[in-house]
Amino acid sequence: MARTTRRFFLFFGLLALFGALPAVLSAQFKTVTLPLTVDYPLLKSLVVHHAFTGPGKSAVVLDEGDGCNFIRVSDPVFSEAGGLLRCETRVLIQTGAPFRDACLMPVEWTGYVVLLVEPRLDPQNDRLTFHTKDSAVYDQNHRPQAVTQIVWDLIKTHIYDYIDGITVDLSLPLDELKSFIAAVSPEGLTGRVESMLESLRFGKMHLTPDAIRIDILADVEAVFDIEMEEEPAPVSEEDLEQIIESWETWDAFLVHMLLSLAEKPLTEADRQTIFETLLDTRYRFSTELNARTVEKDIVREQFMDAWTRLSPVFRDHLGAESSRFTLGYLAFFTAADALTALDRIGPAFGIEISREGLIRLGRLISREKPILLEYDIRLHPELRQILGLETTLSYDETEGTESFEDTAPLLEKENSGFVPSMPRMNVLTSFFTGTRAWAETRKGIPKASNPADWLPPNEDPEPYIRRVNRLLNHAAAALLKKSALHRAYHDFYQRLVVSTAWQESCFRQFVVKKGKITYLISYNNSSVGLMQINRRVWRGIYQIQRLMWNIHYNAAAGCEILEQYLNRYALAKLKRQKRKDLMNEEAVAGLVYAMYNGGPRQFNAYLKRKDRKRYYLSDRLFMEKFRATTKGRVSEVKGCLR
Repeated sequence: MARTTRRFFLFFGLLALFGALPAVLSAQFKTVTLPLTVDYPLLKSLVVHHAFTGPGKSAVVLDEGDGCNFIRVSDPVFSEAGGLLRCETRVLIQTGAPFRDACLMPVEWTGYVVLLVEPRLDPQNDRLTFHTKDSAVYDQNHRPQAVTQIVWDLIKTHIYDYIDGITVDLSLPLDELKSFIAAVSPEGLTGRVESMLESLRFGKMHLTPDAIRIDILADVEAVFDIEMEEEPAPVSEEDLEQIIESWETWDAFLVHMLLSLAEKPLTEADRQTIFETLLDTRYRFSTELNARTVEKDIVREQFMDAWTRLSPVFRDHLGAESSRFTLGYLAFFTAADALTALDRIGPAFGIEISREGLIRLGRLISREKPILLEYDIRLHPELRQILGLETTLSYDETEGTESFEDTAPLLEKENSGFVPSMPRMNVLTSFFTGTRAWAETRKGIPKASNPADWLPPNEDPEPYIRRVNRLLNHAAAALLKKSALHRAYHDFYQRLVVSTAWQESCFRQFVVKKGKITYLISYNNSSVGLMQINRRVWRGIYQIQRLMWNIHYNAAAGCEILEQYLNRYALAKLKRQKRKDLMNEEAVAGLVYAMYNGGPRQFNAYLKRKDRKRYYLSDRLFMEKFRATTKGRVSEVKGCLR
């Protein structure tokens, strides 16, 4: 096995990590910086929750109770201006001279006040405070306005004092960061980790166009830059079980994290980012697990990658929520950012993302709900909604006889052949290794068609092939009724569905093993049924038992997945990339099937294979079936049923 050279930055003493080294490497300390980022929408949420608690995000800063002198500020907005914090707030001022039950010489002004504020950090109590340096006044149309001296005096006296009296307690994010780092640090470095955590403190503060950024400083033992040659050791069965268990906890945490976005006003771009991130992490693990190339640090790597991609989505939506949970969200962001920063500093920091660490992190966004992080097969309707799907997958158990209307195709036919040269990409995975296994019982699911009715016959398979073809057409037609896919693609999509089922299962949902009928499962126990839906990849998005035991549900799920990859990815991305050279049936069909087989990352991977004309065997086999389906030769399915 070839050796690989890696460069490590070694923390917390090389003696503890690699045994005795020359005494010259005595303990020295280096200060590293971790980020605490308070985006301006998040700052607004924190300030509103603590200081603008009235109707319409308002606060009464003066009310003498005489019906005459009253000041209300509302809806603060923060940004950066010239190195200072710009705080704009709507203001209502009423003033006059109270006399008996009347208000003499009343004055009322409504407009906006912009305060230029210097944020300050009190290191004694970890509080963010504000000091107003200057201000400007605008009318209700945001035009500069001159106001009377009495109004100006009220602004400088009461509004300045109110804003300057606001504080944001940052001790919670700092304390949670300490707890999280302790939970993910190696057990053998407890003393050194504790020493580092005791040194955690706030450093300088920077105002950027999008956030207040505060340095969190930590003293760690000397950093040595050395090169090491190492030979990767094969993964043992014991290691593999531990890796699977750790990854399943991580996957449960990722779902928990995504569910915190339920009912948030997600954009289509948000949903696509979430969809791709979730599927990419699952497909990568499934692929590497099957190939036995999965490494112990996959959870750490996937955490960093997922947080980098998802961080803007969470900051946009959780950061905009003004509630008692907002400070917890800031603590969550800070801990996740710090973990990413530590990883960039050097992998030999020894981060181990444990179950305890993920539970602690998950509590910060749980809104006080219990954190279980169970890796189960329950359907999560909220997860489907977050991904842009209906909360439940609708299907029926009639075979259907609908025919598709002929439409003028938007895709041109491509007649050029494929040049085979690369082996088939192995994307099917061992679903569970070790003691775990999916239950193979039909208990607890609604009554479905008798599996015996969907066994390929030993004699004359033509009627069976026609029946499955009708079922697939019916499932595709049902989905198209609610799809945004342009009608000109409907016939193409129907052929795509049939070709995929042919490639994946040879039109089979059930088989006979040891004299008993059971669902079709891939050779590595990962994918099931007619459309070979990967149970690990689509966990929580589909009902696993139905995928296994209900051919109609399995077909509907496969149709939905194909429609997502076709409409949301292939067509949308090709249009954005202006790849008119790929807007033909065979190119799009091959691209969609590659993603169906290997996840969103296959979009770019397949295009590279196509550009080089170096296809996987799976690409070529699928294309043979798509061409046969297009020419009306679906009866050739019988060739693989025998």
